[in-house]
Amino acid sequence: MLILPEHLHEQIKAHGAASYPLEGCGLLVGLAENGRNTVHAIRPLPNVWPNEAEKPVRFLIDPADWQRVELEAAEADLDVIGIFHSHPDHPPVASPRDLAWASWPGYSYLITQIAHGVPTTSQSWQLAADRGSFVEEEVVVSG
Repeated sequence: MLILPEHLHEQIKAHGAASYPLEGCGLLVGLAENGRNTVHAIRPLPNVWPNEAEKPVRFLIDPADWQRVELEAAEADLDVIGIFHSHPDHPPVASPRDLAWASWPGYSYLITQIAHGVPTTSQSWQLAADRGSFVEEEVVVSG
């Protein structure tokens, strides 16, 4: 289960809309306890996928940015607990490409659909223990 404060969900949607028609991306920072990933902060990051023409369907987070966020989270007694990205003009369903790049069971992989520049819905996925598929996880957006 992913527990996501509403104001952070709004920031994720805004980042996706601002990145449109390219995929926007970033990291979820918080605590993972008893099967619940609770988001305390988000870190929107640039999509550094090297081929500009593929950025509407691909994203990459710079390893240096990722490391910086990991260190900042540790200083606050938090962890990176997931990744968020947008799907421009596609449903928020984890794609075979998303599965191929996923590495961490237990992480929340939150995807937000951006339809014609407007954020619509978000769904979250967890990588199965065998890393062969995704399982949809419940998202609780809290006030």
